[in-house]
Amino acid sequence: MRIRRNSQPYRLLKYLAIGTGVLTLSLIAPVSGAMLVKNFIRYYFRNKKFQKYRFLNDLKNLQSRELVSYKEEGRGVVKITLTKNGREKILRYQIDEIKIKKPARWDGQWRLIMFDIPHYKRIARDAFRTKLKNLEFYPIQKSVFITPYPCENEIDFIASIFDVRKEVLILYVSRFEGEEKFKNHFKIY
Repeated sequence: MRIRRNSQPYRLLKYLAIGTGVLTLSLIAPVSGAMLVKNFIRYYFRNKKFQKYRFLNDLKNLQSRELVSYKEEGRGVVKITLTKNGREKILRYQIDEIKIKKPARWDGQWRLIMFDIPHYKRIARDAFRTKLKNLEFYPIQKSVFITPYPCENEIDFIASIFDVRKEVLILYVSRFEGEEKFKNHFKIY
């Protein structure tokens, strides 16, 4: 079952991932406790009234999917922990949101992305290749892509998510034969 983007459970997962992955929240004095983590649970406030029932319902929903674990520790204290599955789910959402920033002025460097991902990782290889195409990298060969834009952090993140970072190489090239074709493709002059 998929979690819809911008739903309250999705936001709960996202804020847990942004933080340390663990949150202890006092539900006895929810307004004062919530003020400390206002960004985290702001979606559960209506007219400064904390919606405890809705919050706990969303937690149970995420727990049943094994995305978070939580337990009430007594006296109104709830400890929420992001599980490994929850981290993976939120990373998949983040990978869908990645964009390559196109600077106003080209720095004159081409980024050549090459990979040799073994056959037993073909699902990761195909997903990596598809993601490069979605990010508008130009395919030179099946495992060689090019872009004129800085993308090192994005490639590092994507390759790490697919667990293929060791098989990916980024080369920086200033000139090569036939680059005019690529300049026209990327509309850089």
